[in-house]
Amino acid sequence: MAADHTTAIFIAQLILLLFFGRLIGEAMTRIGQPAIFGQLLAGVLVGPSVFGLLLPELRAIVFPNTPALKSMIDAVSQIGILLLLLLTGMETNLALVTRKRKAVVSTSLMGIAIPFACGVALAYLLPAELIPSPTGRLVTALFLGTALSISSVKIVAMVLMEVGAIRRDLGQLILATAILDDTLAWIIIAVISGIAAHGMVSLAEVGSSLALTAIFLLASLTVGRRLVARIILWCNDNLTIEMPVISAILVILLSMALMTELIGVHTALGAFIAGMLIGQSPILTEHIEDELRGFIIAFFSPVFFAVAGLGMDLRTLFDPTLALFTLAIILVASIGKFLGALVGGKLGGLTGLESLALATGLNARGSTEVIVASIGLSMGALSSQLYTMIVAMAVVTTMVMPPTLRYMMARVPLREEESRRLDNEDAEQQQIIPRMERALVLGDDSGNGQWVTSLAGLFTGSLRLLTTVLHHPTAAGGTGKPRTRDRLTTAMRTALERGPPAAAQQPTPATRPQVEQLLQARTATTADGLEREAAKGYSIAFVGVDQPVSPEAARFEERLQRLVAAFDGPLAIMVNGDRADVATGPLDILVPTGGGPDARLATEIAVALAAASHGKLTALHVFDPSDDTLLLRGRARRAGMSVLLGVHRLGKRAGVAVRGLTATNHHPETEIRRAAGRGRYDLIVIGTTLRDGDARFLSSRSLSLIQNLQVPVLLVAR
Repeated sequence: MAADHTTAIFIAQLILLLFFGRLIGEAMTRIGQPAIFGQLLAGVLVGPSVFGLLLPELRAIVFPNTPALKSMIDAVSQIGILLLLLLTGMETNLALVTRKRKAVVSTSLMGIAIPFACGVALAYLLPAELIPSPTGRLVTALFLGTALSISSVKIVAMVLMEVGAIRRDLGQLILATAILDDTLAWIIIAVISGIAAHGMVSLAEVGSSLALTAIFLLASLTVGRRLVARIILWCNDNLTIEMPVISAILVILLSMALMTELIGVHTALGAFIAGMLIGQSPILTEHIEDELRGFIIAFFSPVFFAVAGLGMDLRTLFDPTLALFTLAIILVASIGKFLGALVGGKLGGLTGLESLALATGLNARGSTEVIVASIGLSMGALSSQLYTMIVAMAVVTTMVMPPTLRYMMARVPLREEESRRLDNEDAEQQQIIPRMERALVLGDDSGNGQWVTSLAGLFTGSLRLLTTVLHHPTAAGGTGKPRTRDRLTTAMRTALERGPPAAAQQPTPATRPQVEQLLQARTATTADGLEREAAKGYSIAFVGVDQPVSPEAARFEERLQRLVAAFDGPLAIMVNGDRADVATGPLDILVPTGGGPDARLATEIAVALAAASHGKLTALHVFDPSDDTLLLRGRARRAGMSVLLGVHRLGKRAGVAVRGLTATNHHPETEIRRAAGRGRYDLIVIGTTLRDGDARFLSSRSLSLIQNLQVPVLLVAR
């Protein structure tokens, strides 16, 4: 009966924390504040400050001071910490830190050093009753200094999005600095936790902790990065249970948290680094990330922050002396962080206005400080009064940050380069290719297979896409040693070595992956094997097989037909590849344009192939003469010219020379054949929408067009 009673009380606690956490969190979001404040307030509401004050007997029943119940709710809270740090790590973009490293490093180091030193000094001025142990004042000082010096990357990112500054250069710099702050925070906490565990400062122990932490970080960011990506990929491709990737992510998270615990540093570091590695997985699709985020945000986040609120006793702030110390903590945290970031920004080469905006944006503490304070409280390094003060500081600094940042950002002008980048990003939001994660290549040794592996290699190599190649032996290609992978490898390596054209505006990545890291090969001998492979979450499939389309009908070859039915995404199917040798140099590509999604995707692929081969592109737009009134004809021509202008802009961003052609005809395919006959094009890329029936098939017009063209055609079908 006692066990049943304990379980019932535990469930009642979860109900209260979840209900009030989500309810008050909703109220906070409606007034423009983070939901975590509502979850903290929920803990305060059911804690000693309100519930305990108004109904002490009832609160003693629901939240009894028993070790069993405390350990149960604490276990859920500790798992919540790990999962929240996993999310934070997944949102960490190290490329931002690398791109802006000078300003980021100087701002982060100065922004941590100054408030950290002030926090440590303040801890030595606190009265003895606020220190849990007279002999542990140093550990308390270190925890307080850390809590006062770190910005919360989640809160910073959320506020930047709210004020519309997340895409600004300065917004990215603020976010990158907060990322480095968070990374340094968990390294510092790991070392401090080691000191707290031994109860004294030992140079040998500190040195050992730092050395083991450095080894862990080095191994994680090198071998661990590749290992985590392979584990996630293997689970996604080979396991048939529901949500295998999420299970793999949780195992990786707990394993890395256990590693850091075993080497004598806090589990928080392992969870954060696990999130960083998982976030860089090449197949962490938005769908999987949303499922994982929903699982955490719906349950663990409100429970953790509500439990954090339970530890707050607002009666602490009613004492005038303690209220003054709380105000001092808020002022030291704000002024110290502001001055440190301001000095760091100036050292990093920023203007005065930019440095002021940067310092303002980094003053939000929020969730990171709550987690740091919770760790300090659980380890006995912080008293409940000091814990309440730190959480109050986190709330106040975060609430002040949005209006002050909005004011400062409005006064920092856009630079010309920044304005151009924002325009490019706005255009990319409408594109499909930038969101692609992995590609499937199915090829044999026929002419179509040779063409498609070369084109797919250029495409995937230039975009750094994870690629799976399936060798599909046919009568035309024989059953000897497949050369499909060799051709694809050569093309990918060529694209990686070439890099983007000199005219491209976007910078190349600082590190270039090897082909072996991007490419994996498999052999598909049955149609069922094709269907299983197609269901593994590919963004695009390139197909090159002998006679892919029946000459007498609009249907695909039998095995390809089953792939078309199973694949949920665009297919790039090679046709007429046996009519010309595979082009090894710059490609001269013709692409018919139009306003439909199939034509837009074909245009994106054509531009990507032209850029990867350092070739050129001709865009053909055919006007319909049936628009016989002057008004309709004018609208159609403006729309057509707008399409061609869009292709020119797309080409300019990719560094591709684009030539525009126009024609007027009731039958666009006639003008496509004429343009193909007049020019000496290496490749024509045509977008088409497949028809639905008992099986998916080509329209008769598309079939007639590709049969009458005398050059290789890449048919982009959706």
